[in-house]
Amino acid sequence: MLQQTDRLALAVPNADQAASGLNAIFDSVVVADTVDTDANARRITLQWGCDQLELFEPKGPGPVADFVENGKIGLFAGGFALDDPASVAARIEQAGIRVTQQGDRFVVYPQDLRGTGVILSPTAKREERVGLMDKIWQITYTVPDLDESVAFYSNLFGVENDLTNLYTSEVWGYHAAITWFEAKKGAPLDSLEYLDPYQHEKAAGRFLAKTNGIGGIYMSTAHTPDLPDIKARVEATGGGWEGAPKGSLGFIHPRRTFGLLLGITYFDSIDGRRPTPEEPDAWDH
Repeated sequence: MLQQTDRLALAVPNADQAASGLNAIFDSVVVADTVDTDANARRITLQWGCDQLELFEPKGPGPVADFVENGKIGLFAGGFALDDPASVAARIEQAGIRVTQQGDRFVVYPQDLRGTGVILSPTAKREERVGLMDKIWQITYTVPDLDESVAFYSNLFGVENDLTNLYTSEVWGYHAAITWFEAKKGAPLDSLEYLDPYQHEKAAGRFLAKTNGIGGIYMSTAHTPDLPDIKARVEATGGGWEGAPKGSLGFIHPRRTFGLLLGITYFDSIDGRRPTPEEPDAWDH
């Protein structure tokens, strides 16, 4: 049922500071500044390429304050768009998980769903980008049990019939799976990834340990043809860029992006090796 990975939500102590820092790197712009009464937070929304970043600053007791006070500054929720978000919201509620409705969108707070906050929104056109970013192609969960987690979320989100490929990264020390919302060459890359660390001294393993083994949203990856420009901006303004060996993927350290571990790549480098029903084992990592 999920069709797009369309937004990320960050919990931050100071939304103005976060907006200024992120806009300086990506040329994103503020498009909304509201009070989210359900979360008891100020919410600044950035247009970030064709998608959005939401910055939640706690204004008092509530789910955002709990998240920040527990030292989890950063990825508060991952957002998915679909034609009928109420249908997936109903599935989540039927599983006994609390859902908050906000107009035509639905929110699940991280403490109610294994540390993985969710925002469900109606699909929207994503034709015009703002700034240097294109689109979010992947939201990544770190989980304690890969098979159980893939089955749980696939059922919860109604994506049981979407193509899911399995792989292992010996470099990063985890077993993993990717569920592709549209598994064909040239289609949007939107997907949900799961990491189950087996080398617990490496980054994903350390993240899982910090969540007391529960898991949560570990990172996100976006694509853009302007990767070199973003890399140059990060390096010129304090560092925090790490390039992967193949050169077509880089990571920005969370200290530069207010708790968001962000991968940046090119569309073609992912599309060229994505699995399809005809080639389900095409993915290499």
